[in-house]
Amino acid sequence: MNSFFFELKQGVVTSARLFYTYLQGGDECVVCGRKTFFYSVCPSCIEKHFSVENVLNKERCVYCGRLLISSKQSCLKCREQRILTHTDTVIPLFSYRLWNKELLYKWKINGERANSAFFALCVQSVLKKLEIEVLVPVPPRKNKIRKNGWDQIDELCTFLQKRYGFKLLKILVRNSIEQQKKLNKNERLETIKTAYSLCNGPEMEEVLKPFSGVVPERVCLIDDVCTTGATLENCARLLKTAGIKTVDVVTLFTVD
Repeated sequence: MNSFFFELKQGVVTSARLFYTYLQGGDECVVCGRKTFFYSVCPSCIEKHFSVENVLNKERCVYCGRLLISSKQSCLKCREQRILTHTDTVIPLFSYRLWNKELLYKWKINGERANSAFFALCVQSVLKKLEIEVLVPVPPRKNKIRKNGWDQIDELCTFLQKRYGFKLLKILVRNSIEQQKKLNKNERLETIKTAYSLCNGPEMEEVLKPFSGVVPERVCLIDDVCTTGATLENCARLLKTAGIKTVDVVTLFTVD
């Protein structure tokens, strides 16, 4: 029933967005500049540049998931300083370059929320191939949803839950209010140590109710961008402290 009302709401919102976009003369595809009336990418560019069909078949760093340009199992960054030690599999879908930067900006900063459905479609395909059932969203800054009306990862995971049937385990809490993008690498690594924590007490009991009060053995962290990996590492460490055995990661983009 929840899924029915979710889709009903999305149908109304989608119709309103299409009508407004039509009145404005359409939007421009971030890749080719053609007119598009829903997502920020036109159908032909989605097929050409955003297919996730072979994402799992590519040669990747065994630690951070970046695409490899050598025959070694790890990338240069992880050989110099390995950040991710508590994650098991890391799969970034796309590189954070060129039009991908603009696409993320439109979604995350400009609030072009129609792209949430597009990203959810990409992510769910990969999650199903990985046979993942339980998702842990990286939580937003405190009061972000109250202030802005939404959070991109929260909405992405809502689509994955309501439309595609994945289970959500909102077991993480964000303590810091400072934006990580404003910090350099060393500052990120230092501040991230206390930026997140596990929920506890009655809140933890409520979160675990759908799981019979027991943490699942395997979960997948969901985030938009892997920059240094510090956020994902901290979150993965906390999840394993909670008793979760396997922590996979899927992000939309990676900075390489």
